[in-house]
Amino acid sequence: MSDSDADGEDDEPQSRAGDSFPEGTFNSWLGLTIEEECGGEAVISVEYEDFKQNPGGILHGGVTATLVDVAAAVAIRSTLDDQHRTLATTNLEINYLRPITETAYASAEVIRVGSSTAVVRVDVESLTPDADRTDAAIGTVTYRLL
Repeated sequence: MSDSDADGEDDEPQSRAGDSFPEGTFNSWLGLTIEEECGGEAVISVEYEDFKQNPGGILHGGVTATLVDVAAAVAIRSTLDDQHRTLATTNLEINYLRPITETAYASAEVIRVGSSTAVVRVDVESLTPDADRTDAAIGTVTYRLL
C-alpha cells in the first residue's frame, strides 16, 4: 500500500481483508469472509457447514458458484475508483473438479477491466481432512460495469 498523501488520506482503497460482509446480506448468511483483497486480486473463504451441503453430503454447487461470483466482484472492486459502481454478472462458468467437504477458498484474479466489462479467473481450493489444499473448481466470470 502507498503512503498517505498530504491530506492524510491513502492513495489506494483500504483493504477489507479479514472482513465479513454486512449483516443481513446473503453473503453474510453464507458466512463468506474476505481473506485478501488488493490490486485486482481477492481471496474469499466459506466454511463447510451441514446446512450448505447437498443430499450427497458435499458443499452445494450453488454455494461454490456464489463463492466464485463474489470473489470475482471483490477483485474487480479493488481496481475501481468508484466503489459504488454497480456490477452485474453476465456470464459465470464453473468447472467442478472435486467435491468440497471442508473450508473452501476462492482466489480471484482480474484478467481485464474495460470501460463496460470485466473478466476474472477464479480458482477454488478446498481443505482436505489432512489440512492440505486441493483444487476443487475453476471459474471464469464476466461482469457488466454499470
